[in-house]
Amino acid sequence: MWDAKEIEQEQSEMEQARQPFEQMMRDAAIWFLPGHQQFDAMAWTTAGGSRGPSMDARIFDPHAQQSIEQAISLFEGYVMPRGQLWQRWELPDEDLMKQRHVREWVEAKNRLLFKYRNDPKSGFTGQVHESVGSLLAMGSQSMWPDIRRDMLGNPVGLSYQSDFIGQVYVKTDHMGLVSTVHFTFTWTAEKAFSAFRDDAPECVKKAIRDKRPTATFRFIHVVKPNREFDPSRIDWKGKPWAGCYFCRDQGGQVFKNGGYRSMPRIVSRYSVAPNEDYGRCPAFTVLPAVRASQQMVQDMILASELAAMPPLGAHSDMLDQTIKYAAHQVTYGAIDHRGNRKLVPLLEGSDMSGSMELLQRMQTLIDRAFFVDMLQIRQDLKSHVTDSQLYQREEEKGMLLAPLANQETEWLSPMLDREIDLMDEMGEFDDMPGEVAEAIEGGMALMSVSYDNGLSRAQDAGAAAGYWRLLEQFTPIFQSPTGQEAWNRFTEKWPLEKVMDAMGRINGIPASWEAETDERNQRKVENQQAGELGELITALPAIGKTAKDLSDAVPNG
Repeated sequence: MWDAKEIEQEQSEMEQARQPFEQMMRDAAIWFLPGHQQFDAMAWTTAGGSRGPSMDARIFDPHAQQSIEQAISLFEGYVMPRGQLWQRWELPDEDLMKQRHVREWVEAKNRLLFKYRNDPKSGFTGQVHESVGSLLAMGSQSMWPDIRRDMLGNPVGLSYQSDFIGQVYVKTDHMGLVSTVHFTFTWTAEKAFSAFRDDAPECVKKAIRDKRPTATFRFIHVVKPNREFDPSRIDWKGKPWAGCYFCRDQGGQVFKNGGYRSMPRIVSRYSVAPNEDYGRCPAFTVLPAVRASQQMVQDMILASELAAMPPLGAHSDMLDQTIKYAAHQVTYGAIDHRGNRKLVPLLEGSDMSGSMELLQRMQTLIDRAFFVDMLQIRQDLKSHVTDSQLYQREEEKGMLLAPLANQETEWLSPMLDREIDLMDEMGEFDDMPGEVAEAIEGGMALMSVSYDNGLSRAQDAGAAAGYWRLLEQFTPIFQSPTGQEAWNRFTEKWPLEKVMDAMGRINGIPASWEAETDERNQRKVENQQAGELGELITALPAIGKTAKDLSDAVPNG
């Protein structure tokens, strides 16, 4: 399955395929994410752990960095909002999901997954932030979910690691999805031996024996489809994904090979052009605007400096005099006996209003590329705006943010597959209901995935806007003498129960706030009793008056 020469050849081909993208990725990293600009694995992870010199001194306008930070926050808030179960999986068999104990088991596992994700020790929040930044700035991201263990090696949860995309090389399959991943890294002998122990390559073991723990070695972690996959096997050949580590030094050595039940390294692209394996992103689109804004700010700084402290021209008679060009200083001889200045500025202050307008235009282009204007979409709304108009704005947001939904296919769903696999390995699915286990053994897929987040709700807001528009159009009819009959027909066609369910989901009302069937029935009884009591209270004065009138009408005996 594994051949050292074949791995080296494949790595060389992947490096060549990525080469046209590297300059764009490097430029985007310089202007948007200065900490991600090293694309050589050796320079990225040196023996001392240094990432090389920072290049952010070249940045004169930090607007691009601020825009991408806001875009990252918008992505996280709309796609994976904290505090919500924004991603749910359930069994594809509807008959099984109708059984209450099966639904409760599935719901418990969904909550457990988010408990693992939200655990501060998992690193999920911080690593997702890094991956989203890489996705928006360099077109691709790579995430490594794994089992988190304590000091004794016992599983205690999940961990997440965002990989630097400069160390990741990919190939795609016939459907255009990532199928082969090479992750390149450089470790010291000490770090490699600590990670691999007895499985470490011979060159690492020799460096440890020779007391050279700081010697560095280059490695590749390879994951690809298992060409020898046999579902009937229980060893690595029975797993759909095959993986190994490869040491590139001293002739090359393959070690620690095995298999995976799910793709362990999740690589996704923002958008992909035809016949390309690597992603493109908003940063690539606005690189010309970013370069222009950097140059304009640099020129404006120079112009401001020249206006504040312009170069001076002096008379030749002042060659032997000292000119003090600073605040609170006196230069003797700068004025002749007639009061004429012998020192004059050579440049007049320039009007930079045109430059400011052009700079604002460039910054607006950058903001639009990173959806920053979405955060300001309600600034022009007035108090008289109707509900239908508000939902129309939300629908527009959903349209403009639609590119983010691609991550459900390439990132979030494959990551869920990996997380479920890891939870199964930890024994979290040992309590699976018998009928579910039987259905899976019969060939049923474990889950179907749905998303309930700000992005999906914004995309569904058009339905809510349509309902409110229709309601506004019929309001004059409801207020007419035949309004009650019209309202009855309206609610018969669109029952309020269904409308409230849909509106609650679109507005993000938690399902846990919804009353259970027993609670609804009890509330109906209470409302009915309250209504009857209200009618009685309303009728009591009339009943009392009638009784009094009858009493007065009876002649005294």
